[in-house]
Amino acid sequence: TYGRVSRWGMIAYGSSLDCGGPMTQTAEDAALMLNAIAGFDPKDSTSMNRPVDDYQARLNEPLAGLRIGLPKEYFGDGLNDGIRAAVMAAVSELEKLGATVKEISLPRTELSIPAYYIIAPAEASTNLSRYDGVRYGYRCKDPVDLEDLYKRSRAEGFGAEVQRRILVGTYALSAGYYDAYYKKAQQLRRLIRDDFQTGFKDVDVILAPTTPSPAWTLGEKSNDPVAMYLEDIYTLSTNLAGLPALALPCGQVGGLPVGLQLIGNYFEESHLLNIGHQYQQVTDWHQQAPAL
Repeated sequence: TYGRVSRWGMIAYGSSLDCGGPMTQTAEDAALMLNAIAGFDPKDSTSMNRPVDDYQARLNEPLAGLRIGLPKEYFGDGLNDGIRAAVMAAVSELEKLGATVKEISLPRTELSIPAYYIIAPAEASTNLSRYDGVRYGYRCKDPVDLEDLYKRSRAEGFGAEVQRRILVGTYALSAGYYDAYYKKAQQLRRLIRDDFQTGFKDVDVILAPTTPSPAWTLGEKSNDPVAMYLEDIYTLSTNLAGLPALALPCGQVGGLPVGLQLIGNYFEESHLLNIGHQYQQVTDWHQQAPAL
C-alpha cells in the first residue's frame, strides 16, 4: 500500500560495500521504491549528500542510440551454456529496441573474489565486534562469568558462515598481516574501479550474467562455501567499484531461473531502471515462476 511506512534499519556488514536496494517484481516498482528510500542520511557516514533523482521520470525513454558493453571476461568458459543463450537472447531484444552492442574488457574480474573476501570479512569483523551479549544482539543464558558470556553469546548467536567470515577478517587485520592482505586488497579494489571507468568511456551501460550457474536447489551448496563464493564472480567487482546495478530475470535453465545484470556508471540508477523497464515491456520473464 502507499500508506504508512514502518521504521526499519540495517545492521552494518561491510561499511564500504553495503548498499540497501529494493527487491520488486518489475523495474517500474523498483523505481517507485527507490524514490521512497533514496536520499542523504546525516547519521550514515557512507551516505552521499547530493540531490536525489526522480527514478520514475526516465522509465519510458526510448533506447535508440544506447551503447551496451559486453565484458568478454563474463562470457568465458565458466559460464553455463543455457545462461549464455538466455543473456544473448536478452541482448537481441535490446538491439531490436535500438541499442548497439560492443565487446569490452574488464581484465581484473577474476581478482574480485580474493579482493572482496579480504575486504568484506575484515569490515564485518570490525562491525560485528559490538555484538558481544552485553549491549547488542543475542545473549546466552546463565553465563558463569564475563568470558563465558562473550564466548557463548557469539558462538550461539552467529551462524557458521558469519563466524567463518569474522575469523577470516580478524586474521586479515591482525598485526603482521594487515599490509600483506587488507592493504593489498584495497589497492586491487582501486584497479578494478579503474577497469570499469575505462570501459564506460566507450559504452553507456554494461550487460552481463549475474551468476555463472543457474539457481541452486535448497541447501545444495551449504557444505561447500568455496563453491558459493565462486558464484559471486560476476557481481563482486561491481560492488567493489561502488557502481549501481540492476538484476533482471531473463530466462530459465532446467526449470530454474537465471538472470542478467545491467551495470551503470556512478549515480546512473535511473538509466538502468529505464533499460530494465523497456526490456520488461517486450518480455515476460519477470512474470514467470519456476515450475519447481
